[in-house]
Amino acid sequence: MVGVAEASLRKFQPSAADPWDRAKAAHLLGRAGFGGTPAEVGRLAAMRFEDAVEALLEYERIPDGPFPEVDFSEVRELSLALVDLRRSGADEPTLRDASQQLRRANIRKFQEIRAGWLQRMIQTSRPLQEKMVLFWHGHLVSGFPDVKSAEHMAMQLALFRQMATGSFKELILAISKDPAMLSYLDNNSNRKDKPNENYARELMELFTMGVGNFTEQDVKEAARAFTGWTFVENEFVFRRGQHDDGVKTFLGRTGNLDGTDVIDIIFGQPAGARYLPRKLFESFVYLGPEESLVDELADIFRRSDWSVGAVLRAILQSALFFSPKTMRAQIKSPVQLAVGAVRALAAEVPEPALLRAIDLMGQALLYPPNVGGWPKGKGWINTATVLVRYNFSGLLLDGTMPGLGRRPAAARSTPARLDQLIDAGRVRTVGDVITQLLDRFIQAPLEPRRRWALLRAFGTNREDAPVTANDPHFPDQLRTAVHLIMSMPEYQIT
Repeated sequence: MVGVAEASLRKFQPSAADPWDRAKAAHLLGRAGFGGTPAEVGRLAAMRFEDAVEALLEYERIPDGPFPEVDFSEVRELSLALVDLRRSGADEPTLRDASQQLRRANIRKFQEIRAGWLQRMIQTSRPLQEKMVLFWHGHLVSGFPDVKSAEHMAMQLALFRQMATGSFKELILAISKDPAMLSYLDNNSNRKDKPNENYARELMELFTMGVGNFTEQDVKEAARAFTGWTFVENEFVFRRGQHDDGVKTFLGRTGNLDGTDVIDIIFGQPAGARYLPRKLFESFVYLGPEESLVDELADIFRRSDWSVGAVLRAILQSALFFSPKTMRAQIKSPVQLAVGAVRALAAEVPEPALLRAIDLMGQALLYPPNVGGWPKGKGWINTATVLVRYNFSGLLLDGTMPGLGRRPAAARSTPARLDQLIDAGRVRTVGDVITQLLDRFIQAPLEPRRRWALLRAFGTNREDAPVTANDPHFPDQLRTAVHLIMSMPEYQIT
């Protein structure tokens, strides 16, 4: 095992003392995806360690979907109709009614996007790709309340999916031309006669380099370089007449710089090589990485021509990733918790209810709190959200949860579905049932007092107490046990 003092990115080497096993396969699926079912964990554990990591990283080899596309034709038609009404000089009540129709249609499509993305995370055969879409949404932040276009938010998610593990430099160039981002950080109103510094500032401070690696003058000069970068409908447009083509000095470089030059200069800075690897490490491993680890990752990042996949490969193959410091030590985000639970239970939950539960836990998809994104680690837990987390199992098992009302009976989980969570042919005792449930939900041993609580759910204090799946009391006992497991602190971590 790798101790804290030995922290490095040396590759994990399975051995008799420290094998590649189900626990490590479950850990890999939890961090590089949204958790695995026992069958998925078993398939990964049966592979060679290197092949298991590559199976997640090289996801383009794996067929995925098809997933339904959101149809934006209604929104486009209503938008064109509103433009025509304005041009024709329609009266204020008519314009107001048309505007409200457009707004309602846009919100409906936006909710379709949220529901579709959530289902994609649940159903995908490419978990790392969707995990990275979620990562980018929290890093290169845009939010619907400011963007106001459902179609632009869908386009941005598609961009993140397409470039999920590719070149970060190319992604930064693409996001700098993305309509949702141009709206969110106001670069669509960045003109030479009135520069807007919002995008230039966040590009450096939150997206690529971090605080302390640039000056206020650099922000002003970068903003000038991005003047004229805007969009029309769904397409990026460079308006030369609005671009400041004067000489600029940015991070020590002087010339007639534009936005592409600014990005080139950023990636020539030491901070430009270190910032994203640190963020990736904190997302996939633990917070506050040692500087020596960041140095190693920055070197890999530079040498791979800014490949996100290369950094992830180094992280996911490292002994540190499978060390006690890392395993079972990360608080699940609300999306991770909800998607993993639905997958583990094979539950059928209406998307609006599931999305609302995730919202209440503090991670409203496409509604980030600010340009800095969502919290990390213990930031997910407060007196309000912890109660929602502990009550969440009720939504999946009983169709009820405080704040959500009751789901239709036809959509609720049933005892028969819960029966499918265990392999009845391998169950003889209550202890067998508990072991199978823990393998599905926690993939780690429980301390004795918590295991005893699970025994009591089956009306016994003996591991060897006999049990049969056709016992009339068994479905309710199983439901109670699953409730208990999903309410335990151990279920809140991965």
